[in-house]
Amino acid sequence: AGSGEPVTPPKLTLRWESALPVRAAELRGRDVDAPTVDENHYAIAVFGVPRSMLKADSRAMESELKKQAVLKRDGKKDFKPSSVQILQRDDGPVIVYFFSRSNEISTSDRRVEFDAQIGRLKFGEAFFTEDMVYDGKLAL
Repeated sequence: AGSGEPVTPPKLTLRWESALPVRAAELRGRDVDAPTVDENHYAIAVFGVPRSMLKADSRAMESELKKQAVLKRDGKKDFKPSSVQILQRDDGPVIVYFFSRSNEISTSDRRVEFDAQIGRLKFGEAFFTEDMVYDGKLAL
């Protein structure tokens, strides 16, 4: 930068990766690159992060990303990811944030906000539990 030209931030896509409909779609589409998520974690995947924003040392980078992410719910304590995984894919890296399900999210939470930072790029997304119901149940 420095030339006075505005820097266009990357277009990121955030997906609640552990949601049942997402997992089902990946199975149907035989997405062999889909992140592995166990039943003990909520997982949020971030797509579209330029490789140049990530450090070569992925362990150090994962540790840094873990410290700079949080899930927020109204009237409840924020919680941090238990782990972060960087998946190197042909179409670019995917960063997956894992949050322990011991911090239960329910429909009464109504809104769950994910906030994170990669380098100087801060981003976030609000997820509304009413939009995340599948077959009559909250599917996170």
